[in-house]
Order: sequence, then C-alpha cells, then structure tokens
Amino acid sequence: MKSVAEKELIDLVVGWVKENGLKGRSHTEISESTNLLESGLLDSFAFVDLILFIENHTQEKLDLIDVAPEEFTVVKSLCHLALRNGH
Repeated sequence: MKSVAEKELIDLVVGWVKENGLKGRSHTEISESTNLLESGLLDSFAFVDLILFIENHTQEKLDLIDVAPEEFTVVKSLCHLALRNGH
C-alpha cells in the first residue's frame, strides 16, 4: 500500500504534467503508470523542470546516476525514487 506522501507526490506530479506538459497532448491520459517521455507528454527540457519541481517539493536531491531510465520516466517509479532518496 502506498504511503500518503507517495500518493500526494504522484497527484502533484500528474497535476504538474497536465499544466506543463507539451501542448497538443492534453488528450493523453495521465496516471501513475504513464511513461512521461515515451508518451510524448514531456521532452527532455520539461523533464528536467519536473525533476526540479519534485526536488523542491521533497527538499531532497534526486540521484538518478545508477537508475535505469524506465525506473524514472514512469510517474509512480519517479515518485518512489524521490521519496526513497530522502529516507
């Protein structure tokens, strides 16, 4: 079962993507299992902005050095990593 913090962060990320994602993709459904890059919702620049948003929210630096790309491009996995890094 997801912690309240993880659910809250997932909701924040989904909301951020809906507000800041690539224009013309608003019809794309976004959920915790959405791959943000493969779906075309975010380009690499927007993805960096999202990482900064998450880091500001969690007050933790996201360390993606040793993480496979599929682990941090999906909403739920990205949020899980963000919260794991801080604990």
